[in-house]
Amino acid sequence: MQITKELLKEWSACRDGYGWFVSKFPQGAAYTEVSAALRADKRYADDTWLASNAFRFLFNAPELIKNFVKADVDALIAAVQPSIDSTLAASGNDSRLAASGNYSTLAASGNDSRLAASGNYSRLAASGDDSRLAASGYGSTLAASGYGSRLAASGNDSALAASGNDSRLAASGNHSRLAASGYGSTLAASGNHSRLAASGDDSRLAASGDDSRLAASGNYSTLAASGNDSTLAASGYGSTLAASGYGSRLAASGNDSALAASGNDSTLAASGYDSTLAASGNDSRLAASGNYSTLEAKGNCSVAMAAGLGSIAAAGEKGAFAIAWKDSSEQMRIAVGIVGENGIKASVLYRVGETGELEEVAQ
Repeated sequence: MQITKELLKEWSACRDGYGWFVSKFPQGAAYTEVSAALRADKRYADDTWLASNAFRFLFNAPELIKNFVKADVDALIAAVQPSIDSTLAASGNDSRLAASGNYSTLAASGNDSRLAASGNYSRLAASGDDSRLAASGYGSTLAASGYGSRLAASGNDSALAASGNDSRLAASGNHSRLAASGYGSTLAASGNHSRLAASGDDSRLAASGDDSRLAASGNYSTLAASGNDSTLAASGYGSTLAASGYGSRLAASGNDSALAASGNDSTLAASGYDSTLAASGNDSRLAASGNYSTLEAKGNCSVAMAAGLGSIAAAGEKGAFAIAWKDSSEQMRIAVGIVGENGIKASVLYRVGETGELEEVAQ
């Protein structure tokens, strides 16, 4: 990932940090090079800020995750002095631990520690603030409880866990597992069959591999998956779920959630009030049980079902929708719209009128 003056301006870098970068790298530089220079100059807060913005950038471009993680892991391992010991432990601040052998164990409780392992089946743990953990071997386990920690694994079957706020976890291997309990955490996985879970508010989860699983229980979380057959679930209020792969499944139980899927054969379900569901792929299925929800199934042969009162719905060509409503006697009824019949148009939102007739929603 290339860091440039233009990118730092876009990220609203502070004047001091921007000046440092321009003096060091007037033509720009790779992320790993800039990060190493910040650490060398003991600009730890700036390094944390850079990593946070880099992860936000990756969230919007999940196809870049794999190369970024591998480069970050390799750079961290190269920056730390290698050790022949199989077990390493440090309690001081700004410690550095490295192990190249298999089955190594690394632990650091001090602030600003750095742990790196290139061997298979390594275990890395850090409880200090602003720690960085990296493992390139298969089957590694990384855990950090401090604030602002960064965990990266490029090997398959890795497991990453962070309990501190504003943590960042990234895995490029298949079958990886990422979990964060702190607020504002960022989780990114590019391998297939990855598992991402976040319980803190304002967390962000992104997966580009097929058959990934993303779950967030905090409010205002954001989940994005570009691989096929992915599953996204959010229970907090105001969450946002987006999937571009085929056959994806999105579910939200909190109010004011937003679900969007562009792949064919996707399934979207929301139980909270005021939720918004949108699918542009063919043969998609949308269901909402909360009141005042909006369902737009614009793909061909798609179906939208709204069980909540006051909801609106639309379907694409050869599609259909159903909206629940209550008549003057408090009897629950279902209004059904079939595109091409009784004047129902494709990709147009409809509501139920007082007497049960379907009415176009003014745009």
